[in-house]
Amino acid sequence: MNVAVVGAGPAGLMAARTLRAAGASVTVFDKGRRPGGRVNTREHDDRRFDHGAQYFTVRDPRIRPHLDSWLDRGVVAEWDGTLVHIDGEGLRNAEAAARYVAVPGMVDLALDLSDGLDVRTGVRIGAAVRGGSGWRLHDDEGRDRGAFDGLVIAVPAPQAVPLLTAVPALRAVVETVEMAPCWAGMLVFDARPPFPFDGAFLADEVFSWIARDASKPGRPAHRSWVVHATPEWTRTHWNTDRADIPAAMCRELEYRFGRLPDLGFSRAHRWGYALADGAPVGILHDAESRIGICGDWCVGGRVEGALISGLEIAERMLV
Repeated sequence: MNVAVVGAGPAGLMAARTLRAAGASVTVFDKGRRPGGRVNTREHDDRRFDHGAQYFTVRDPRIRPHLDSWLDRGVVAEWDGTLVHIDGEGLRNAEAAARYVAVPGMVDLALDLSDGLDVRTGVRIGAAVRGGSGWRLHDDEGRDRGAFDGLVIAVPAPQAVPLLTAVPALRAVVETVEMAPCWAGMLVFDARPPFPFDGAFLADEVFSWIARDASKPGRPAHRSWVVHATPEWTRTHWNTDRADIPAAMCRELEYRFGRLPDLGFSRAHRWGYALADGAPVGILHDAESRIGICGDWCVGGRVEGALISGLEIAERMLV
């Protein structure tokens, strides 16, 4: 079986690896300059920021062998930073859990998953045409990208919809999925800011997460922090110039934590489709058309959820 996978995030890469291990020929397409999706790392000279997925946990026994391999090979390491919850009642320690990060950046998990796969980056698939017993893909400039027996779509729901014209029942389900955006701020201060934690989950109208990247294993020693805004704040500031976002975030941080040191460096990234906003729809599969849809948004978020969704859709495609 010759299968195309659209999307080189953890779901698409896990699907591709599982299919290839079963003997299928697999080609992965992704619009980015490298694999990763939101499991990614932003580099600016010697500064590195995990501006998307921050860490992952493993609860499912099907992922445990992969985790053991990543740990043995130094692909990932456990993050033992001080994590807290902050809400209207104050600050309290987060629940104990083994949290893992890729080393030296979250993107390295995706790079390891993509090793040995035929991954074609910088290619945005614009159309999937059903013909005979298979699929023919075209990029967004109309160029033919090949014919395939099966198709796995592992991109955010709004990006999947245009590829599902030939399977209206699946398209109708995916069209119901709304996804929430997120402004991510990448901040380097001249001194340690007054944040008494390495990572914080916030029940807040502005922030959902704050993390000290330098507290993670294998990171540079810069005083670098990543801040994630809530979907509501992101929507309100959707059209704000990205150059102005870090300053706006710092004003909100000072309101909550007190005066901050001077910023030595700042950037912002706008994730248009960060998380599904609503109940998960589950992975989707049509055996007759030999098409599957997976991703963290199908199963309620989390990196492990993305990995499991890719594993499960591959298993269904192989039946």
